[in-house]
Formats: sequence, C-alpha cells, structure tokens
Amino acid sequence: MIKDNIKIIRDFFKLVKGNKKWIFLLFLGSIMAHLSSLLIPVFTSNIVYEVTNGNINATFINIGFLSAIYIAYNLFWYLNYVSYSYNFKYSYKNLREKIVDKVFTYDMEFSDKISKGAILNTVNTDTANLSEMIDNVCEIMVVFIKLIIMIVIFLKTNIYIGIIVLVLECLYLKSFDYCNIMSTKYLRGQQKYRDKLTDNLSQILNGLEEIKVFNIYDKIKNNFYIIANKWSEQYMLKRKYINIRYSLLPFIIHFGKVILYLILVFFVFNGKFEINMLILLITYFENIMTNTEELMGYSSQIREWSISIARINNILNYSSNQQLVFGINNNDYISGLIEFKNVNFSYKSKNKGNIENISFIAEPNKITALVGHSGSGKTTITNLILRKYKIDNGQILIDNENIYDYSQDVYSSNVVGVNQSPFIFNMSIRKNLSLLDSNFENQIEACKRVGIHDYIMSLPKGYNTILTENATNFSGGQKQLLAIARTLLSKAEILIFDEVTSSLDTLLVEKIKDIFENLKLDHTIIIVTHKKDIMKIADKLIVLNKGKVVGEGTHEELMKNNKYYIDIQTNNYSSSHKKLEENNIITDNKFKEK
Repeated sequence: MIKDNIKIIRDFFKLVKGNKKWIFLLFLGSIMAHLSSLLIPVFTSNIVYEVTNGNINATFINIGFLSAIYIAYNLFWYLNYVSYSYNFKYSYKNLREKIVDKVFTYDMEFSDKISKGAILNTVNTDTANLSEMIDNVCEIMVVFIKLIIMIVIFLKTNIYIGIIVLVLECLYLKSFDYCNIMSTKYLRGQQKYRDKLTDNLSQILNGLEEIKVFNIYDKIKNNFYIIANKWSEQYMLKRKYINIRYSLLPFIIHFGKVILYLILVFFVFNGKFEINMLILLITYFENIMTNTEELMGYSSQIREWSISIARINNILNYSSNQQLVFGINNNDYISGLIEFKNVNFSYKSKNKGNIENISFIAEPNKITALVGHSGSGKTTITNLILRKYKIDNGQILIDNENIYDYSQDVYSSNVVGVNQSPFIFNMSIRKNLSLLDSNFENQIEACKRVGIHDYIMSLPKGYNTILTENATNFSGGQKQLLAIARTLLSKAEILIFDEVTSSLDTLLVEKIKDIFENLKLDHTIIIVTHKKDIMKIADKLIVLNKGKVVGEGTHEELMKNNKYYIDIQTNNYSSSHKKLEENNIITDNKFKEK
C-alpha cells in the first residue's frame, strides 16, 4: 500500500502544480489540528480524574485548557479548509487549461486513440478530482504520523496492550487495502464504459435527424442499453467491496474494543491503572481506528484518482506522426495560388479517401470544384489544404511557398473552410460573428453580402437573437449562409466549401451560386460538391476517382470526352442520401414559410 501510494503521489506532483503558499498553510492547518486532537483525550481524562478525587480547582483548570484546545482545533481546521479552497481553485484552473491547450494541438486522428467521451469526462471530472488530491496527500501524511504517535503511546503504557493494538491495526489496514484495490479495479471498468456512454449519447444527440429519418431508434437505444448494462455490472462488482469495507470490517474495530475493555478493566480492578487511564486509552484506540478508516479512505481515493492521473497523462502525452507544427514564414501578402505537386496521403485508420500522386492548380479569382463519387478523396484534399493532416510525400504550395512553412497566424487568417454541417455556437448571432470580427458594421456587410441580413433583421431581437446549440433554430440553408458570413469576416484569401449545398433546396442553391460568383472576385474558391448546378459555374473542375485525378477542365470540356465526369452527371445518388436531403429541404421550406 505504502509503495503504491508513494508512486501515485510522485506522479501526481509531476502533473499538478499547486500554489506553494496555500499548500504550506494547508499542511500547517492539518498538522496543528491533528496535534490539538491528541491533547483533547488527555484533558478529558484529567477532568474525570480530578472530579473523581474532588479537586474542584484542578477540574476547572483542565476544563479551561480543554476549551482552549477546542478553539485552537477549530481555528486550525478553518485555516486548512480556506487553504484547500484557494489551492483547489489554483490547481483546477492550471490543470484544466493545460488539457484544453493540448486538445487544440490535436490532429484529426486523435479520436482513434482518445474518445471524445474520455476528453469530456477528463476535463469535467478528472481535473476536479486531482485538484482535490493535494488535500488527500496532506491528510495521509499527517494522519499516518498521528497513528504512529498513538501506537507508541500504547506501547509505552503497556507493551502487551500496544502489541494487541498494533496487530488489530495491521489486520484492519490489510483488509481495508484489499477492498480498496478491488473497488478501484472495477471503478476503472466503470469509467471505461462511462466514456463509451458519453460518446454514444453525443452521437445520438448529433444524429437525431438521421435516427428519425431511418427509423432506427430501437437499434440505437438497444446499443446504448448494452453499454449501460456493462457499466452497471462494473458498478455492482465495485460496490461488493465497498459494502464489505464499510459494513463488515468494523467488526475488527468492535472486537478490538471489547478485548481492550476487558484488559483495561482487569488492570483497573487490580490497581495497576486509574479510571482516567482507561478512558484515555479507550479514546485513543477509537481514534486509532477512526483515523485508520480515514487514512484508508484517503488511500482509496488516491488509488481511484490514480485513474484520473493516467487519463490526463494519456491526453497530455498524446502524440502522432500526423501532428503538425507551424513554420516561421510571416508573409501575410497572399494572393491565393494553390498548387498540389504529386501529393500522396493515406489515412492510418481507414482506407477510404486516400489520395495518390495528386497534382493540380487552383487560381485566385476562380472557382475550382473537386468532384467525384464518395471516397474518391475530395474532402481529403480540402483537409490537407486546411492542414488537418500531414501529407506522406509531395508538396502543397500557396503562392509557391510550402504550406507547412507559414506561421499559424498567417495561415489561419488566410485559409478557412465551411463544411456541410458548420458548427454554430450557443450564443447570439452577433457574438458568433464577433468571434472573427467584433466590428458590427463589418458583420452587417458580410451578412448582406451572403443575403441573410434581411432575415436576421426580421427576427424580434435581430443580431442579438440567441442561437441554440449548433443553430438548430435556423434552417440548414440559413445556417450555411451565417457560416459563410462568419467565414468572410476572417478576411481570408482562400475559401474552401465542402458540400455546403448538399442538403439545400433549388432556390437556396441558386442563391449560393450567386454568392460563389461574387466571392471569387476577391478570393480563391475551392468547392467540394455533387450538385450539378454548382459544377457548371466552376472555372475549373478536378475530377477524382479512387484517390486519383482523372480529369480537369470546365463542365463543357469534360462532358465531351471524360467518362468519369459524364458518369457523375448521369449517375443517381442512393435513395437514403436523397431521403436525408428531402428531409433537410422540408426543414428549410418550413423556415421560409415562417
């Protein structure tokens, strides 16, 4: 137990940096409070002794000392609790920021190793656990010393009584520690399935529309219950040892107390001890067992929180060959010429979407459309331009400079993207736009340019309208227009649109077409689309098939002799895709009617 706890405590201090001032006061308050508690039984037994012998003055003197000890005891605990509060705040803030900062450096494949559920639970729960742990470390150290002092008192008083107390203490410690080890084992299993439940619930919430469209609620629900039942199994196994720990192990305390009473009463009747010594030793024995239970409770929590240490380290130590670092090129005068030179890339976790020997150029003030069937590599190309992954070999250039050489500020301010389901934050329209540009006039100009300003102004609160999470109180088309307006506020030169028209009706697609034509006047536009109307307005189409470029040109040129493009134009999409599109279009029309 001691060896395990020392290792956990060492790992803890490597991870969590507390405030030195508050840690010192935390320890000081605890040490002085526990030392004060050792004096309380002494004065209590003295009072009984003096009362028994009729010494009134001595009785009141001892009562005075006892009162002073109680005051000191409570004041020291107050110091400990205040110090704990301030240190918790300090530690929690620093640890949480460390984790969140790390999450922002992740590549796109981090979810293969660390689930979103694990990250959410770690940020919300594990950081709080570890921020409390410094208090547990303090109490383990102080209570352990206090136990040694009390056992020494027993050994000094009577060697045989001391040995009996020591044996009972060791038996209680060993049994308690075994229960701690087993309950921690099953808690680890609980947390594993809790992460899966969080992941599963997140997927359900994100996929409610699809669940309704395909009528698969029962199957999704059954899968959720399977995971929930596994969590429950781990919980019951954990509770088995917790129940033993808190209901059966106290028999050791009660049995020891009875034995101690018999021995001490025998000594009192034989004149070897005064009655006050019986009271003192019985009180110390109860304190030993109570403090042992506290000690093992702290030890149990430390074992449990060792899981939190491992989970946090798992996030902080995550690394991947796909993780990218930014360069030092601070040239912000970018015109927007993009060139792929023999680029190869393959996903480490899947085969779909890999690309091979891709070469093409996307020019400023033109619309370049990437087209092809599902899995042909369209989105992979846009993800590579957005630096979500690192290419295996080849080159991606912007204005003849390698994209990995640009600094983060320059790159992120010049290359932005909007995907099929842009994320809108649960805040007002104005605050969503202010994330990119807080200038209200610029926000209005951007919204006018994409044609959503009039709709926003028709709302009761206008730009102060609060959007629900991911803007579910907006239609799909309105959300796309708002996302495009937000993108314009970034002042980026290169705009990437990945299937932004996939679920929009014909009228909104026409509107988006006009927006694209307008945006290309001062941007480089790259579009991933399966909409035939959008393909026709592209200045250049890059046709992809199984990760390779199989055609380049305008719509008219490719329709003459490119079988892959002709197939795209004539081939129908799956009925399930159509069904989902129709559902989204109905939603858009409902908003229009309003």
